[in-house]
Amino acid sequence: MSDLDIGLSFLLTQTVASLVAIFWYTLIFDIPRYVLPFAFTAVTMRNRSSNNATAPTLREIAPAGVSIVLIGHNEADSIGACVRSLKEQSFSDFEIVIVSDGSTDGMSKVAQEMVRNGLATCILTTGIRGGKASGTNLACEIARGDIIINIDCDCSFDRFAIEHLLIPFEDERVGAACGDIAPRNAHASVISQFQEIEYLESISVGKRFSAAINQVTCASGAFSAFRRTALRQVGGLDVGGGEDLDVTLRLRRAGWRIAYVPDAVCYTDVPTTVYNYIRQRLRWERDAVWIRFRKHRRLLNPFDPKFRLAEALHQCDFVLFNIVGTCIFPVYVAWLAINFGSLAIPILIAMQIALLILDALMLALACWTTGRPNFWRNLAFLPGYSIFMSYVMRGVRLMAYVDEWFLSGSHRDNYTPIKVRHERAW
Repeated sequence: MSDLDIGLSFLLTQTVASLVAIFWYTLIFDIPRYVLPFAFTAVTMRNRSSNNATAPTLREIAPAGVSIVLIGHNEADSIGACVRSLKEQSFSDFEIVIVSDGSTDGMSKVAQEMVRNGLATCILTTGIRGGKASGTNLACEIARGDIIINIDCDCSFDRFAIEHLLIPFEDERVGAACGDIAPRNAHASVISQFQEIEYLESISVGKRFSAAINQVTCASGAFSAFRRTALRQVGGLDVGGGEDLDVTLRLRRAGWRIAYVPDAVCYTDVPTTVYNYIRQRLRWERDAVWIRFRKHRRLLNPFDPKFRLAEALHQCDFVLFNIVGTCIFPVYVAWLAINFGSLAIPILIAMQIALLILDALMLALACWTTGRPNFWRNLAFLPGYSIFMSYVMRGVRLMAYVDEWFLSGSHRDNYTPIKVRHERAW
């Protein structure tokens, strides 16, 4: 008999208690991340039709002035398509403020032509690059709207995206709202197809669940709206990486609610090579550790005067399921090898099959909730995606956590200009 046959026979003869002892890692670190979002989303979607029938429309709530700010560095080739997509929106009563952040590719000239043609309101040009946060703060000083919509220059949108994104601001407690994000170039490569699955599961389903329990902790910099008074209260965006996570945590700490709007759909280009994808995720994970546990570590301090259990919970969630889960996985694999020898491989295969089934259920739920007819195409990539996320991306996260924890890797990242990194307070 082969090792796989022996492994299968071994697993089939185990008691429930024995299986729990073998698959403890999956039960603790994987299953909750699937089951809870799946259950909440499935239940809430049962009432989707009745909820939509009574939900207020933007025309009923009469929003205040709206400003859209586009901050870009060398985005001459993409800014035009983004602005044209905005001009095709069902709601068009907004101004567009463009900041060319130290661009050298002619972005300023392209934007100036848009202003002359009435497609944009104004263009600001900086001689040197300051980063997205500083560019956004500059644009907010010029923008006149009470609602500021922050958008990446390479994005396009569903026709009703802006209208949907503004609706939550009827509630005066809402300080920010973020929309759903989908890869526009999903067919470009295998890795971009993986990201379509990832975005469906983590944003389309994951953020819907987070919103249901008031735990949206990152209003994505690609497509989010902010109440001007809320931004002013927290001092605008701080320069440096992960500015979207940082400002969201500061807004939450100040008592503002963060809304997620699944019907406000934004399309963006994602990395098409493994190298660029890993570089992006290394930066995101390093920034998350730096922001959460250096800059905002007081969120976990029960003796802090502004301590709130809701903020401590999302910090604990990140610690348990991201940091601890990632760091323990190599230990778990080594434990299997030491205790079960050649049976470790069949055990890992069985674990991966279980995760693949859960991924398929999550994908089906995501396609149902979003109405996107891409289930069967993504299903073909799901086995590769499941293995890639389980092994490659856990390794990437581990590298990022070690680099940030011991070497402060985020402070060396050239995504934010050196002169700006030296000026930041943290």
